[in-house]
Amino acid sequence: MSRNADQNISSIFEIAKEWKSECLAGNKSLIWPNENVWTIETLNGFKTFFIDLPDYSSEKNFTQKFKEQLAKAGEDVTRLACDLLLVYFLFPTSVSRARKLAVIREVASWKNIAIDDSSSAFRGFWSGVGDPGLVYNTGRPNELTYLTRAAIEIIGRDPAERAALLEDHVAVREILEKLAEQHREEFGRPPQLKHIILYLLFPDHYERIASEGHKGRIAAAFDGLIEGEKPSHVDDCLKAIRGRLESYLPKRKLDFYWPPLRACWYADGESDSISELQALHIKKQIVLFGPPGTGKTYQARQLADGLIRQMLLKLWGPAKFFANEDEIKNLIDERTHRVQFHPGYGYEDFIRGLQIGDGGRTEYRDGVLLSLVESISAEHAQFNHIPFVLILDEMNRSDLSKVLGECFSLLEDRESFVTLAGYGSAIKKVRLPPNLYFIGTMNLIDQSLENVDFALRRRFLWFFKGFSPDDFLDVCRYRWATSIAASKINKSWDRVENEFISLGERASLVNNLINTSEHLGENYQIGHTYFCDTVAFAQTYLLATDKRRNQVLFDGRGNALDPVKSLWRFSLRPLLTQYLTGIDDAERKNFISKIESTLLAGVKP
Repeated sequence: MSRNADQNISSIFEIAKEWKSECLAGNKSLIWPNENVWTIETLNGFKTFFIDLPDYSSEKNFTQKFKEQLAKAGEDVTRLACDLLLVYFLFPTSVSRARKLAVIREVASWKNIAIDDSSSAFRGFWSGVGDPGLVYNTGRPNELTYLTRAAIEIIGRDPAERAALLEDHVAVREILEKLAEQHREEFGRPPQLKHIILYLLFPDHYERIASEGHKGRIAAAFDGLIEGEKPSHVDDCLKAIRGRLESYLPKRKLDFYWPPLRACWYADGESDSISELQALHIKKQIVLFGPPGTGKTYQARQLADGLIRQMLLKLWGPAKFFANEDEIKNLIDERTHRVQFHPGYGYEDFIRGLQIGDGGRTEYRDGVLLSLVESISAEHAQFNHIPFVLILDEMNRSDLSKVLGECFSLLEDRESFVTLAGYGSAIKKVRLPPNLYFIGTMNLIDQSLENVDFALRRRFLWFFKGFSPDDFLDVCRYRWATSIAASKINKSWDRVENEFISLGERASLVNNLINTSEHLGENYQIGHTYFCDTVAFAQTYLLATDKRRNQVLFDGRGNALDPVKSLWRFSLRPLLTQYLTGIDDAERKNFISKIESTLLAGVKP
């Protein structure tokens, strides 16, 4: 499948193969090959100390809780815990090699067990396969629980049955899916390790995808490529789709997270349930709403891009689609339109209005929507199914019901016409073309959702966009890479990534405080793009001749350094002060002080 991705992951497949043959089939350890740790007895011992005695407290981090849970465990259980962590860390690229080693080394130290950092068991830590998202990292206890239960289910069988099972990817998949359903019921979300284990053990049959939702979206987006009877299982659909894509792109290394495939199914920031792209197909009108700084306009453009690409793939077929990227980009530019709403924007701007024409005569002139409808109607029939997307940016800053006027009802009924007011030849009948889609964005600080017209609400599907730690890291990674290329700073992203992960975690804590505040709430979350400004502050800090040090954002005790302090002083504190205008002065100062401690000193609320 996607084992030929550009990452240097051959060593990871070698480790995964050893895990299958030496551990799951042979009971040996990955880190200590002479030790038998993958036994049913040791696994049940780990289950007793870890799974059966969960620690859900929020005052301690994972490592602190893990140490307390394994305090009375023997060396064999501790060695198994290190092996489990090694398998857990094989997939993610979002955790550095140094951090992966540090966690395993610390766990081993609890029983004074020596770790050889140069061991071949750690050769897979130089790369990683993909980024399963911050939830994979924060959900480490749940994922380790699933991994342990899967190992118990496999190793609990007699050796001959076990060996046969480990060569049968469908049989292993059935076991993992049964455990995943139990996991979902217990923890409220499916385990990502189900997909990761299948990929690591059977890379010729499964994609490097850790998300159940992503697999479903990809299968739906490329459904038309499957010839004959469609497989009943999503992973089998993906394998059939890959086979067809390889015939159309024989010289390309294919990966569903890379261009040109990614844009056909994914937009940054999408949730794991129904995606915004799917919602556009269902309703043709969606709204991305939430606090400022959460990338709503950026995602709206991405969604328009993906929607048009999906339809072109279906209309053109893969041969033409993958051979005409320049034409696709031109069509996307021509068919994506954006309107910036504001309090002075009205019916005359959007629909039509009376204006003074040549010779001083008064005449009706079409606004943005009617002009676009006229352009769509004049197109040749061969283009009738290619989407046009109109982005209504900050749509709640104007009264949309008044702006739309008679055309308001057309959002719900695309088959009907409305007659616009006028006289003589100026009377016009209008209906919305079936290939016109609307994506609205809305900052709820400007107007709460409770104040939105109910008739307007039902004409759109609504997607909340709040602070996203994953998007925060993605943007910071991109900004760091592009800025470093233009500067004299000799510090790669790998060397600062853990500090930005810590900042993302603190930003989440800050927003949790805001969410639960009686004066603010989730509409006042601080969007991730605010925190991304730390990249610029950090690079200014590093360029200072007396600031060339290892730590950039936080010192060894976890206290904020100048870049984070500057973000707080010049951006976040003024923003919060404005949000809290009007409340008791002492109460405001106390809340802001609590936010400051959480961000700058890492003090948990």
